[in-house]
Amino acid sequence: MLPMRLFYLPNEGREGDQVGPRQAFEHELAEGRLSAYQAYSYQVERTRQPDQASALRALRSSIAAFAPDLIFWQHIHDGYALDAAFLAELKALPGRPWLVYHEADAYGRYVKRMDRTLRSMFGACDLAVVVGLGELAQLVRECGAPRVLYSPNSVDDIRFGQPWTPTLQRRFDAVMIANLTCLKRVPWLYMPGGAKRKNLAALCHAALGDRFAVFGAGQGWAGQPYGHGPVPYAAQEATLRQSWLSLNWGQFDTLPMYASDRLVISLASGVPHISNHQPGYDELYAGARALFTVHSPAQALDVADWLLSRPREHLIEMGQQTAQFARQHFSARRVYGDLLVAIGQQMQSARARSA
Repeated sequence: MLPMRLFYLPNEGREGDQVGPRQAFEHELAEGRLSAYQAYSYQVERTRQPDQASALRALRSSIAAFAPDLIFWQHIHDGYALDAAFLAELKALPGRPWLVYHEADAYGRYVKRMDRTLRSMFGACDLAVVVGLGELAQLVRECGAPRVLYSPNSVDDIRFGQPWTPTLQRRFDAVMIANLTCLKRVPWLYMPGGAKRKNLAALCHAALGDRFAVFGAGQGWAGQPYGHGPVPYAAQEATLRQSWLSLNWGQFDTLPMYASDRLVISLASGVPHISNHQPGYDELYAGARALFTVHSPAQALDVADWLLSRPREHLIEMGQQTAQFARQHFSARRVYGDLLVAIGQQMQSARARSA
């Protein structure tokens, strides 16, 4: 397979925010597996244009000038409105570039539904890449995506997995880094999995007192004695390393193979982590000694009690092994490198069929 020309469209509030994919694609270029690469921060570029129509013209011109084989687009929504006709124009440019759309968020049929622009993107793309299967993959196919690939969330090794000397004295026994936002301002209405997330926090606080802390935003944590407010994204690792273990209950907690990047960030930190179990986790995280998956908040507390009963040196050892596992299997370089290979193979097969 010949190296390809990649035009990357990251969703960024500030240029350079998507550290992991940018690092991975720059590495692929340096290694000769891409013949050319350009990143175009489309949300940032939108702020430099007087209106959306001008932003789309500027984007089309930039893509045409670069002449890519592959347009790789991430996380669009109605805030950057476009339609199928515009996407068809991009795919009709000289060289007939492939349009691959990568979505790292989960969506549901009733809660957090896909908006019009996202549905248009899935319907127009040549290939959709998702971070969960089951109902999510089915929803994407219903939008018209001709092919769906799975790729897990990743962790960059610029901000995370940094060398450290594990300490024998730590501020917390357990921490949770998680948001808990109420839907439609209804105090008890959360995203799928949110109620169990709050139940888990309450159980841990009752058992561990001020040795347990939650770091996150959202109305669901308002007034809770264990709430310490949100932490900056890049400060997650330092926060996790203040504790002997971390734990969380994921949103969209029944979706096969789905986990937010908080899970792999936790693994890379070198601190044991407890998570709710989802279909596919046994295969996806096999070999991660310090990841413990459970089926209820009460079981999570049982595992936490067991871990906190072990010698600290054991927790350190398993945490270090799992950090190495995360670097090997879930680093952005590995995940996006593997994804580019899979995309290239799909492109090659499609062109062979059309020929």
